[in-house]
Amino acid sequence: MMSTHEEFQKKRNKRLNQVDTKISFLNEGVKGLGAAFKEFEADIIEYMAFSAENYANHERRIKKLEQKS
Repeated sequence: MMSTHEEFQKKRNKRLNQVDTKISFLNEGVKGLGAAFKEFEADIIEYMAFSAENYANHERRIKKLEQKS
């Protein structure tokens, strides 16, 4: 009986270690994803500001072109 309990315990501990390893890996992945999203967010905000700044210029160019027609 003791042998069976020890075998079960070893198997359980092995599985728990595997789960712990996967949780740690997942945690690192989520941190990396968060960092990547922050970089993307900064880029997209910069692009949106650039687009907003140039929208007025674009509108003026279109109006000038329409007036020439």
